[in-house]
Amino acid sequence: MRAKAIVVGAGIIGSLVAYELRKRGLEVLLLDAGFPGRATDASAGMLAPHPEGLRGELLEAALWSIAAYPALLEELKPFGPVEAGFSGVYVAALSPSEAELWEAHDPLPYPVRGGQGGRRFPGGYVNPKALRQALLRALSAQGVPLLEARVEEIREGWVGWAGGEARGRWTVLALGAWGGRFGLPVRPLKGEALLLQGPPPPGPLFAGGGYILPRGEGVYLGATEREGWAEGVDLFGLRWLADYAHERFPLLEGAWFLGVLWGFRPAGELFVREVAPGVLAAGGHGRNGVLLAPWTARQVLRLLGVEG
Repeated sequence: MRAKAIVVGAGIIGSLVAYELRKRGLEVLLLDAGFPGRATDASAGMLAPHPEGLRGELLEAALWSIAAYPALLEELKPFGPVEAGFSGVYVAALSPSEAELWEAHDPLPYPVRGGQGGRRFPGGYVNPKALRQALLRALSAQGVPLLEARVEEIREGWVGWAGGEARGRWTVLALGAWGGRFGLPVRPLKGEALLLQGPPPPGPLFAGGGYILPRGEGVYLGATEREGWAEGVDLFGLRWLADYAHERFPLLEGAWFLGVLWGFRPAGELFVREVAPGVLAAGGHGRNGVLLAPWTARQVLRLLGVEG
């Protein structure tokens, strides 16, 4: 197999990088190992740079990404609906000191037990799983299928896996939590979340150690942060999530349980850079992968000299 660019990893970031490269006329090969626990499949998809504590250049990058999303979603309309909202994100202060810290003196947009006031910030949310599916459909329509392959070796201009290989001018690694397989400085940080049937907030709402946001006709509630590669959701995670929903949100006390989600976030310091001749890598996005995906794709295009 040959391509101008080989993208390894087909989560949100890898799929978006492949899409942007193909838009610019490059022949692209998209590979994915299919490991269970992809962050994209469990992510909340929050676009919430201020509540997440981003500052400086990273905040600017996040705000650029948020501004880029409406045009991207418009491009992807022919390839499936992608649930999204851009009316803002909210922080609920749970004490007078939090209210002062956040300058959260407005009425809360959704009942929060113990809430002392709220504040709205720019942002919103995108359904990550729907976004990925739309990107993959768009790529397929442009002749870029997704090939399942657990890449085992990478050299300049070449990648190899059991029973196959590919050659290309550039290789882009978007491996998420599995970047450590190739020496990248990331580690897995598992997140667990609930899907509940209940009245949703108007947008992502942070309160204490968790958050809620709309998901379909219900509510996404998250999330735990647990080190290591343990798969699935256990009783500890379920108990924390159920207690959080019951103790913090009166409208969710009797909510029907629709399902659980889990995935491995790529924890570490954010990077988008060349890691070997002809090999670029992006990683360390933590739980801000969806938020920073458009900016990350733009950085990759710049490094490859094909941004225009």
